[in-house]
Amino acid sequence: MTKIVSSKAIAEFCVQKLGAELIGEPGEFSIRRVCTSSGLVEGGIAFSKTDPSEATQRLIPRNSVLLAPLGSSVVPDPEGLIILLENPRLAFAQVVAEFLVGPSFSGIHPTSIIHPSAHIDETASIGEYSIIGPDCVVGAGSVVHRHVVLSRNVTIGKNCVIFSHAVLGEDGFGVETDSNGNLLRIPHLGGVVVGDFVQIGNFTAVASGTIEPTIIGDYTMIDNLVHVAHNVRIGRNCQIIACSEISGSVTIGDRAWIAPNAAILQKLQIGAGAVVGLGAAVTKSVEPSTVVAGVPARVIKRLEGP
Repeated sequence: MTKIVSSKAIAEFCVQKLGAELIGEPGEFSIRRVCTSSGLVEGGIAFSKTDPSEATQRLIPRNSVLLAPLGSSVVPDPEGLIILLENPRLAFAQVVAEFLVGPSFSGIHPTSIIHPSAHIDETASIGEYSIIGPDCVVGAGSVVHRHVVLSRNVTIGKNCVIFSHAVLGEDGFGVETDSNGNLLRIPHLGGVVVGDFVQIGNFTAVASGTIEPTIIGDYTMIDNLVHVAHNVRIGRNCQIIACSEISGSVTIGDRAWIAPNAAILQKLQIGAGAVVGLGAAVTKSVEPSTVVAGVPARVIKRLEGP
C-alpha cells in the first residue's frame, strides 16, 4: 500500500540518517508515488545513478524529489528538491521502505491458524490463511504474508519478510532402507532458524534440519521458487536467486551469490563471496571469492577481496 509523505520528512531523513546534501528548499509538498528519473512527475520521487544531464533537468517538475549523486550540479525547479547522496539507489530503497510502502495488513489476520505453543511478537504481522505451527516464533517487526506455512519449530528473527506460499519447517528428504528393502522417511526434528532482516520469496521451501536446525543468516535474500534442503547453513547477506536448489547439508558462506537454476550437490561448501553462475551444476566445493559456472561447474575466475 502506497502512503503519502511530505518532502520535508524525506529531506530530514536523508540529511540526518544518510548524510545527504540538499539543493533547493525541502518545502512541504506531498510525495505519493515512485517514478523513474526520466518519468518524474509532480508528487513523485526518483533516483539517478549519474549526474543528471541538462535534458534530464528539464524533466524535473515542481513538487518532486530527485535523489542524485554527490557532486551533481543539477538545478531543480524552484518548487522542487534534489537530494545529493553517495548512493542514490540505496537511498531510494531506504526512503521508500521508510515512508511509502508497508504491508497491506497488520496484526494477525483472523483467517490465520496459530498453534497455542507458537509465539508471535506483538509487532509482527500474519497474513490471510497462514499457518503457524507448534513451537514457532515470529520476531518483532516481521511480516508473514498470506498462505505461508511455518510447520513446526521454526524461528523467524526480527524484521523479516516471508512472502506468500512459502513453506518452512516441513520434513526434508531423508530416507533409509529397512531389512525388506523398503524406503522409510527419517523424521526431521531440528526445525529452521531464520536470522534478522531476512526475506524469503513466494513458493520457496526451506526444509527442517534432521537433528540440528537448517539456518539462514541475517540479511540474506532468498528469491521465489527456491528449494533449501535439510541441514543447510546459509550465511549473512547471501543472495539465493529464483529456481536454485541447495541440497542437504550444504554450507554457504557470507555474501555468496547463487544464480537462477543453479543446483548444488549435498554436503558441499560454497565459500564467502563466491558466485555460482546461471544454471550451474556444482559437484565440488567452491573456494571463497570464486566464480563458477557450467555443467558440471568449473572455475571461471577469482574475485578480489575477502
